[in-house]
This record gives sequence, C-alpha cells and structure tokens, in this order.
Amino acid sequence: MEIKVVIEDVVPEKEYILMTKPNESITFVEAMDRLGFKYYRPCGGFGKCLSCAVRFVYGAPEMTADDERALEFWEMRNGWRLGCKCVITKDCKIQVPKRLVSEINSIGVPQTTEELPLDKTNIAIAVDVGTTTLAATAIDLNTGKVLRQHTWTNGQTKYGMDVMSRIKAAIDGHGEELQQLVIGDLMKMGVKIIGEDFLTHKVVMSGNTVMTHLLLNYPVDGMAKYPFVPYTLDAVKFREERRDIFFMPSISAFVGGDIVSGLFYIKEQAKARKEEDDTFLMVDMGTNAELVLFDGEKYWCSSASAGPALEGASLKCGVASVRGAINHLSIHGREVKYTTIGGEKAIGLCGSGIIDLIHELRRNNIIDDGGLLIDEYSETGFPVAEDIVISGEDIQQVILAKAAIRAGIEMLLDAAKLSLEHIDHLYVAGGLGSSVSIWAAAGIGLFPKELIPKFESVGNASLHGDIAFIMNPDEDALKEIKENSQIVILATDPKFEKLFLENLNLS
Repeated sequence: MEIKVVIEDVVPEKEYILMTKPNESITFVEAMDRLGFKYYRPCGGFGKCLSCAVRFVYGAPEMTADDERALEFWEMRNGWRLGCKCVITKDCKIQVPKRLVSEINSIGVPQTTEELPLDKTNIAIAVDVGTTTLAATAIDLNTGKVLRQHTWTNGQTKYGMDVMSRIKAAIDGHGEELQQLVIGDLMKMGVKIIGEDFLTHKVVMSGNTVMTHLLLNYPVDGMAKYPFVPYTLDAVKFREERRDIFFMPSISAFVGGDIVSGLFYIKEQAKARKEEDDTFLMVDMGTNAELVLFDGEKYWCSSASAGPALEGASLKCGVASVRGAINHLSIHGREVKYTTIGGEKAIGLCGSGIIDLIHELRRNNIIDDGGLLIDEYSETGFPVAEDIVISGEDIQQVILAKAAIRAGIEMLLDAAKLSLEHIDHLYVAGGLGSSVSIWAAAGIGLFPKELIPKFESVGNASLHGDIAFIMNPDEDALKEIKENSQIVILATDPKFEKLFLENLNLS
C-alpha cells in the first residue's frame, strides 16, 4: 500500500511515498525512520515523556487515550497527535516541530583549520561515542594536528535518550541493530570528514560503558539491574582492515571509558604544567552526570542519576543542543534577552539556557527558593520566547537534577575526607559543561560557590583524551587511573538521600 506523506517543516512541501504491507500498522516515528529522518524521542517511543507531539494538517489519525494524556482537547481538534503512538493509515501532511528533528550541535570539540590539506595516508581517528551525540576527529599522525571534525546524532536515540532504554532494547533482541546503527553513523562521519578514499592507521574510541558494550555487541544483561556487572571493564584492542582499533577501558558500569579518557587528558595537561599532585573535581555533564574527585592519589568516582532534565530531554520547553536552542539568557524585570545556537529563531531551551533561566527567575523573585512560580505564572508558566514557556513542573525537574549532582559532589568530598578549600581545580566537561555559566550554575546550587574561581571548562574531555592517547599511547597511565579508582555508590547510601533532600532548593 502506498501512503503519500508530506513533512512540511523538514523539507517544505516535498512528498514522500511510504510503502506499507497489508494490515500493517505504522506509527509516525516508524515512518520517520523509513523516510530517513533522525527524530528526537527522549523516551524511545514508549509514550512516557509525552513530548513528541506533531500536527497533522490533513489526514490526522483517530484520537487515542495516549493523545488525551498528552494533549488538550482543542489541540487534538487542531490536528495534534502523539508521534510515537499515532498510526498513519492514509495520505497526510504533517508539521514536525524543528526541535524534534534538528541535528545535534556538539560544543567543545578541538578547533580545526578546515582548509588544512589532508595527507590521507597517515591519519588517525578519535571518536567519542556519546549516548546522544557522536563526535569524530581526524588527526595527522605526524603532527597531532586536528584536520577535520564532525558531530552526528547517535542513531540509537530511536530506542530512547538514556542508557537503560538502550539496555532494554538490546535485551529485547535489538542488540545487533543497535551496533549497526552506530557503525553506520561512524562510517558516514568518516566519509564526511575525510572523504571516501582515506586510509586510517589508528582509531581510538571512548564512551560510557553501555555505549562501548553496544558498539562491540557485548552482552548488557548484567547492567540491567543491581549490582550492575558489565561484561568487561578492560580496554579492548584489535586490528581490522589495517587499522589498529582501541577502546578506552572503563572503571564501572556507569563510570566508563569516556571518563577514563577525560582523566587521561587532564593528567596529561597537569604533567605539562607540573601540577600532577593538584586535587581536582571533574564533573562530566552529559546525558548522565559522572563525578570524579582526585585527592592527589586516589580517584573517587560516582555517577549521579540526574535524569535528562539538564539536557532538555524531559522538559516541555527543552531541546538538545541544536540550532535554534536558547543557550544563554538574562531577565530584567520581566523582559527576557537571549542568544540561540546558530543565531536562529528560538525553538526551545538547551541545558545551559535552562540553568541560566532558573537562576534568572530566582534572581528576579519570579520563583521562590523551592522553585514555585509566583501567582501570576503559576497556572500558565513563565513565557521565555514565542511558543516557549517554562512550567512549574519543568522547574521542579531541574531542581531534582541539580540536587542529585550536588549531593553526589558532597558525598565524594565526604568519602575522600576533603573540604572545598582543599580542591585546586573544578573541571566541567561534556556537552553542557562546554557552555554552562558557572555563575548561574553556582547560583542555583549546582556547584559550591567556593569553586567558582577554580572553574575550568574542558569541553569534550573524552575526545581530547582520545587525541592525547593517539599521540602518546600510554596504557600504563590508563592502568594507573583504573587501579587507583574507588567507586562511591550513591543510591543505596542513606546519607545520599539526606543530602539530596537538603539540596532540593535554590538557596
């Protein structure tokens, strides 16, 4: 059966032919897959987040109970449906919000000179396999210079934005597809940055433990429930098609190779500055929040279950770091001034914009210490820009996320028996860490204010570490990091719960 589909806001007025089998039910998100569009679906299409609504100009499916949970009746009457649940059965024209299909914009990737000529016979590739974003960089093995770079949305997002959704998908029999989705993405990125006829001699990859397992198609069953036992934590290396391929080792199920790579980079930089014994706190703020406190000898590591709020995934007004995302803002009285990624029309708030907004709302007494909006906005939410409103529920999700991270930091300090004055450096890494305002983050209590003067953004530390390892493949240094790491488990410690509750405020 042929169904004619027009995706209005992706490629204006272009008509696609969707082929379906007799009696086959195909949802909107499945149709997007078949038509070749990357589509942002935070919960993996299970109808939990209710954030993938699209509008049918004509050909709208019947209203369902899922639509009623997600939408107002007038919205459904106007053609809006929940994308992951509505079934396409006839010719239709669909308006897709740009925040759901925009390409991820990676921040914090090493700078490159685009016009630099390529010696295609002596190239290495560094890859950061992120839960949301893949980042790849081509390196000249002679000089260590960054030649080309590119980012891409991880195709596995079709199964959800968090690692537990991916683990479930793998256990349910989609492991090989999850592997091929990333391999396909990486091959496209390779062609994008250095063309078809390239010869790479070395590839270094880092990612969290789950992403590494999925890429290698290792079993992930052991990470589905406590005590979260990975198939392996070791570095993986092999030779394939004349390339030496190396995967960074992990520390635990939820402190992975991306963190080891970031620590390798930080330690390499510390050696160069003769600051090897300096203490530091590293916070990697991506889809999850990994925390490492180095006391001069030991690495105290943990992972805070902050949820996707600080990445924008679970907020009605939130988007990933895509073009058009509000990344910084200020409020004067009730007037909002903001900037967006790419300077384009605002389509939502990414993590750094959300943190700025919460800080500015509190500074202007539009919310109280508990995050409650004043009466004027308690029902409607606070208007940020055209069609972008932050609700009381959104604010509470951000407070929950920041409380988990801050409580995690305090737990590490307690475990290492250090106070804030003993910390020499605060390194903030990851997509959000690359653009976050330290003043706003400290202002809402995400980081202790005492660490503001010690703050340094290290961007994509995982990718920086891959590049450093390409030029200095010191496996002993990786071994030292692993052997001197101590995991601090948060979830089962009553002290964490107490600290978490104490941090559920903006004071």
